[in-house]
Formats: sequence, structure tokens, C-alpha cells
Amino acid sequence: MEQNGAEADNVSILNCIDLSSPDIHKSVSLLKQACMDCGFFYVVNHGISQEFMDEVFAQSEKFFKLPLNEKMKLLRNQKHRGYTPILDELLDPDSQVHGDYKEGYYIGIELPEGDPENEKPFYGPNIWPEPDVLPGWRQDYGEISWRGIRGS
Repeated sequence: MEQNGAEADNVSILNCIDLSSPDIHKSVSLLKQACMDCGFFYVVNHGISQEFMDEVFAQSEKFFKLPLNEKMKLLRNQKHRGYTPILDELLDPDSQVHGDYKEGYYIGIELPEGDPENEKPFYGPNIWPEPDVLPGWRQDYGEISWRGIRGS
């Protein structure tokens, strides 16, 4: 295979994970390998409707369109909940000089206050925008997150 007159030695194919496959071990193996090789994969037959995915993107867009100073009020905490600005995360320090060119917003399952599980890494309360900044967003985004976890 040639690319601009030069032979392409490495051609990467995006792994496609079919969640309707009866061979769960093969699906898990493909997912693991995709994460280890390149960190990207494509999931098909996942049972999540296009309408739901559109809703997720619409709610996410509301957050990421906020001014930077509003997003910075929600900066990621020690439990890895909240906002990460562009260049904040350096996921491959061996081959990167600067952080990743992406921003993120991380939430997880919220447990009742006082639950001993909250002491574990990656557990604890989420960080939400103030209701006057994004009215109804916590409820809407929280609900779509739960629907995603449940696969509905």
C-alpha cells in the first residue's frame, strides 16, 4: 500500500466490538486489545438509541459551551470528578511533551454521604455546575448518565 509515494508500513484498523455477539469472551478480548493497542474502538449493536445519543451530545454541548471561567470552577478533584481543561491530562508522558488536546468532564455513581466506599479512589460526590449557570442540567445530565449505565 502506498501513501504519497511512500510505502505505508503500519496500517491501523479500528477495532469494531459487536455487543450482540454470543461470544462474550471474544468481545472482551477484542475490547482489551483495542485499549492496549491504540485506545480506540467502535461499538456496534449496543442497544442505545440514536435519540439517546443525540440527547447526550446536546447536554454535553451545553456544558462545553460555557465560558472557561465557569468550567474552571468545576476543576477535577482528587477523586477525579469534575472538569479537565485542554492540556491538563498527560496520558502518555513517554511520548508527549504537552498535555492532551481535549477537555473533559467526569462524573460517576454517587453514593450516600458517609458510605465507606466514598473513601476509595474514583468514588465520591460529583461536581456539578450551579443551577443558575446551567438550569436543570444536573438533573438532565444525571438522568441520561444513569440511562447510559443501565443501557436504556
